Amino acid sequence: MTLQQPDTQLSNRFIWGGILTVLTTASTLAVACGTPFAALATLAALFLPRRDALVLIAVNWLANQAIGFGLLHYPLNWDCYRGGISLGIAALLSTMAAMLAQGALRNAATAARAIGSFAVAFVAYEGTLFLVSPAGRGADFAAPVVLYIFYVNAIAFVALLLLQTTAVALGLISSLASITDREAVPRDGAGDRP
Repeated sequence: MTLQQPDTQLSNRFIWGGILTVLTTASTLAVACGTPFAALATLAALFLPRRDALVLIAVNWLANQAIGFGLLHYPLNWDCYRGGISLGIAALLSTMAAMLAQGALRNAATAARAIGSFAVAFVAYEGTLFLVSPAGRGADFAAPVVLYIFYVNAIAFVALLLLQTTAVALGLISSLASITDREAVPRDGAGDRP
């Protein structure tokens, strides 16, 4: 009987996803349950196969909800449940929007592709939350509030890009080729990107 070597690429992808989840969970605690979903959605859209990107966002949403209801003791009422569901929908839609944007910007420079994908993800995230919010919640979308959320996500996006670059340099994940050579790798999860 022979033992098979574990798939190190798959192991590294799980480890990398775990690291991202721990970091975004920590940021959730730091900014009162304000997970930077638009930043994480953009990073996932730029560097992960479609299925992995959506799973990463779903896992982070679950962690966000566990912190909110478990640690921060959010009230167990319909308004909080609706808010949590809305966050999940907005996070998944912002990921898909970032995927569409990076595809549409495939001929643009790498920086323009990343910034454009982030902008589209942020607008999709906030727009979805606005559309599914009940009437009378306009204060949640006042300019200072949205600007604060934008700053949190922009800073998180830059930090996540730096972390992604560091992880590549340390050999934890394979490469940054996906953002610069997206057309060459299939988006159905069959590629060997992180």
